[in-house]
Formats: sequence, structure tokens, C-alpha cells
Amino acid sequence: MYGLQRLCYGELRPIEIEQLYEKAWFAITETCLAMTIFREEVGAWFLVMFVALLTGKVWGWIGDGRVEVLEQQPPANPRLFHIRLSVSLAASILYDAWMMSYIINSVIQQARPNMMVMFLFEFAILTTASMSTGFRYTISLIETRIVGKQTRERLVERRREVREERAEMIRQREIAIAAAAAEGNPAPEETEPLPNEEDVDEMDIEVPGWEAKGQWILTLALCTGMYFFCYAYDTS
Repeated sequence: MYGLQRLCYGELRPIEIEQLYEKAWFAITETCLAMTIFREEVGAWFLVMFVALLTGKVWGWIGDGRVEVLEQQPPANPRLFHIRLSVSLAASILYDAWMMSYIINSVIQQARPNMMVMFLFEFAILTTASMSTGFRYTISLIETRIVGKQTRERLVERRREVREERAEMIRQREIAIAAAAAEGNPAPEETEPLPNEEDVDEMDIEVPGWEAKGQWILTLALCTGMYFFCYAYDTS
């Protein structure tokens, strides 16, 4: 898992490590409290399932954090970043869904309340959370594409405006020089430099962005929260 983490996410930032430690301790405490409800002995199989659960949670937390970073600032190496993140999010969804399916079959075969019910609930939440993170990543990709298209269109338009402004300034200067020559006066000095379209940079371009993003994020949050509520109600 450490090698897979290095492959998909690279070296974790100090703030990510600190957040993972805090969330992991909370998850461990929560699981230990749930053990008192079922009153089962802690054996090797329980430890295996617990490590599997904690692994899925940690992997999901890292992916969710990277999506938040993507929403705040563009990556330094976009191609490598998106390849790594898409593979990691897909692996998270497949892993959580596979574990949930396995535990469902185990619960059906045993047909009695035990710790597997708690693991089923946890992996169902993890699967939903991983899918929600995947949808958020998709929304971020759509926003990036829309903003990029708007930036390119605005850049072309802005350069066209600069060319027209430059041509107009040259025309006005020619008129001023011709008028000065007709009156027998020396040509006026040019103090204002001519604008150059190559000086227009994408960083100086402001675009409206994707206005519907907030609606999609809100809809996704509502659907995820509704699923958690319905699942918790059915389980109880």
C-alpha cells in the first residue's frame, strides 16, 4: 500500500500526514466503541478486516484532499497529476465496492448480527464517499475545460482588440505627422509606445467561469447526504 501510495500520490505533504493521523485516530476510536456493542472477541480475522477498512479510509481521505487541492489551484504537471488521481480514485471505488460486496455475502451466509454488519455499514459509506469524490473530480475537469475554452476565446478577442488599437494609434500618428508637415512644423515626438498583442498573457485574462458548478456541487452533496441518511435509517 505504501508503494501504491507513492506511485499514485507521490510524497505526501506535511499537512496531509497530520490530517491523516488525526482522522485515523478518530476512526480507530470509533471502531473500538462499536466493538462494545457486538461484544465479540478480537481475533485475526477482525484485525484483517479492520486494517482493510482503515486502508480504504486513508486512501479515500488522500484522494478527497487531492481533489480539494485541484479545486483551489492548477497542478504543476497537469498530465501526470490527472493520470495519478484518476487511477487512484478508480482504485478507491473498485476496492470499496468489492469489499462491500464481499461483506454482504458474508452477512447473508451468517444471518446473525456481528461485527461484519458494522464493516458493511462502513464500507457502504466509503463506497458512496469514493463515488462522490469521483463525481467532484469530474465536475472539476468539466470546469477546467470550460474555463480553458473561455480563456482561449477571450485571449483571441483581446489580441484582436490590441491589434485594432495599434492600427488606430498608427493611423492617428500618420495623420498628426501629415498635418505637421503641411504646416511646416517638425513631426511630433512619439512618447507613448505602441501596444503589442504578444504582451497579452493568459494570466491577465479574466473569464466568468462555470456558473453552474455551484449547483452541481450542491446537488451532489444533497444526494450523498440523503443516501447516508436513508442507509442509516434502513440499518437501524
